[in-house]
Amino acid sequence: MVVGLGLSLSLIAAATLSPAANGIAGSCLRSMVAPVDPRDLIGRSDRVLNTWLFVPLGFFAGFLAVRRVWVLVLAFCVPLFVEGIQRYAQVLGRRCQFQDLVDNTWGLILGALVGVVVGLVAQRTGSVRRS
Repeated sequence: MVVGLGLSLSLIAAATLSPAANGIAGSCLRSMVAPVDPRDLIGRSDRVLNTWLFVPLGFFAGFLAVRRVWVLVLAFCVPLFVEGIQRYAQVLGRRCQFQDLVDNTWGLILGALVGVVVGLVAQRTGSVRRS
């Protein structure tokens, strides 16, 4: 699980904090739209990719949150951290977007729901084996 968390965070950092070619740094874009509709999660848009990028982190954090809730709380800070770096590290040539924050959080929620369910089932199965 720890390796999964590390790989998820590494993938997120590589995709969101690498310098953009001909990027535009500046203030945050504040237009807000609803999270991606679950029926549209098969597409290839930036919004769908922003959502899927955070699903693994949500899954591993949700799985671990069955015993360590603080892991899930920290996972939900990652989108804020990423957008903050994009806002203030102008050398990256990236612009923070409120919509990315919404999509990233939606991905975390989807992954965390699955992770918590799998974690509870694994915990229950493990406790049955011990008795």
